[in-house]
Amino acid sequence: MPSAIKEAAVFSKPEKVKRYLDDKVVFETYLQEADVKNQNKRVYPKKVLEESIKKIEDKIKRRNFLGELDHPISTNQVRQTTVLYKEVSHIIREIGWEGTLLKGVVETTPYTVNGKALSGLVLDKVSVGFSLRGLADVQDSGQFQMVLAPLVMICYDSVSEPSNSKATIQEVKNEQLIQIVTESKNMICTSNGQCYLPNYFDELVERGILKIQQKYI
Repeated sequence: MPSAIKEAAVFSKPEKVKRYLDDKVVFETYLQEADVKNQNKRVYPKKVLEESIKKIEDKIKRRNFLGELDHPISTNQVRQTTVLYKEVSHIIREIGWEGTLLKGVVETTPYTVNGKALSGLVLDKVSVGFSLRGLADVQDSGQFQMVLAPLVMICYDSVSEPSNSKATIQEVKNEQLIQIVTESKNMICTSNGQCYLPNYFDELVERGILKIQQKYI
């Protein structure tokens, strides 16, 4: 079963920082490096990252590739794989390569509490860290773990400290049993109050993150 991945942070000083009248801040930063063993002894092949980026291109265009301020502190696998609007601090507007380095154009959300906090950190010239949250299988070679396709990119959270070795990757051991409450053309809502886009919901069910009590139509 695919594992929920929380990577150690990649720290860099924000570049080309622009501040707007509403205190929104836009900047460039490094998000991740491909084809090298990272602090968590995992290797992300560039091809795997490229394939996963293609799947989120539409979200980026719709300004819906969101990230939180810090990874969620929760053992609940649904929470780990969900970005909550109330915790959002930034939008990733663009993603591109600089060799094996994955760079992003990041925009803070000035009307959320966490967005204001992230804006302040950037304006105070703090080296901001970004950390991948995703789902993937890994293959252990003894020296490192190779991340395998398909990799589902949930988000890049802004974090203050690298994840420790025990918290970086968590096996999804407990399926969350849910019952469908409502389903419309644009949203599926469950008995626990969580709502999902249909395609994302199907992906979570397929990967065993969610387990439904009855077949839904």
